[in-house]
Amino acid sequence: MATLPACFSTALTTIEPDEDKKNAATAYAKVAKVLNGADTLVALGIDPVLIGSYGRQVSIKRIKDVDVFGRLTLADDTLAPGKAMELFEKVLAAAFPGRVERQYRSFKIDFPEFGLTVDVVPARPCGDHWEIPNRPNERARWVETNPTKLNELTTAANKDFKLNDRGIYVPTVKLVRQVRRAFLGGSQPGGFFFEILTYWAFRTVWPQESSHAGYLTVILEEIADQLPVVATNGLNDPTLPGKTIITRATSSDLTAAAKKIGEAASLARAALDAIDDCPGAERWVRLLGKDSIGEQVFPTPTYCNADGTRRTSARTMPVGIVAGAASVPAGSDRFA
Repeated sequence: MATLPACFSTALTTIEPDEDKKNAATAYAKVAKVLNGADTLVALGIDPVLIGSYGRQVSIKRIKDVDVFGRLTLADDTLAPGKAMELFEKVLAAAFPGRVERQYRSFKIDFPEFGLTVDVVPARPCGDHWEIPNRPNERARWVETNPTKLNELTTAANKDFKLNDRGIYVPTVKLVRQVRRAFLGGSQPGGFFFEILTYWAFRTVWPQESSHAGYLTVILEEIADQLPVVATNGLNDPTLPGKTIITRATSSDLTAAAKKIGEAASLARAALDAIDDCPGAERWVRLLGKDSIGEQVFPTPTYCNADGTRRTSARTMPVGIVAGAASVPAGSDRFA
């Protein structure tokens, strides 16, 4: 089986957004400091927390936005969504003049020096979860959400599933996101949707594989099976029982995605089952494609050619012998 663990380690390093993570941390710290220092928000128990793919540490190159959940822990049901938005806007606009864009339910703060934005959404308590302002084109009200629960579920899944005593769930989410990038590009559904598909795939199959390659293959196969059902019934939200994930993907988008991911799952299985590493590696290269800056994600082993054939190393042959030669030159009668 072509599991190629060293190559998978390199692939995960390639898609790791190291520089972006440093910049994102700096941008978040600046925003959090402003929020935590605002008297009007402190009075409502402001307690910002990172959410989104960066917050759950499942981002791949590159991070373009950082999501901040502006929890108002002391807010009650008398706080209207419009009032919450006004409070946040006043604080953020004063701290970041000319860089704050008010959106329907959040505020986008531009950090051009890092090439990213920070999105801050106000939230108030609602039982054991949270509420945020409503979607556009609907009446002003709060709607239920629970992104902090997804943070908890991600941590729990990474503890439940191990490879060599290390969490394998988060690395697999990153690899699935990269496969989605390679096979769907900018098409819907997006990376978050595939993260939730990955979560349910782990919880459904409960895989116990012995390699990154094995986990990725089994999870892609389960996602390929899930997608046609999800296209009809919706994708269950693991943080809110009875709710489904909101997506911009249409039914035709989901049908197209199911076909593409089916092809990806078949390619992964062919790569994993390859008897020789080289044809297996060539398939892994195609499966994981290129990162956001155009670099090949899965490295071709040094003993393989890019087309999946095995190299003949001149170093393994006696001096004077040429690969493919019809005859072998006579020896020199010298012996060690």
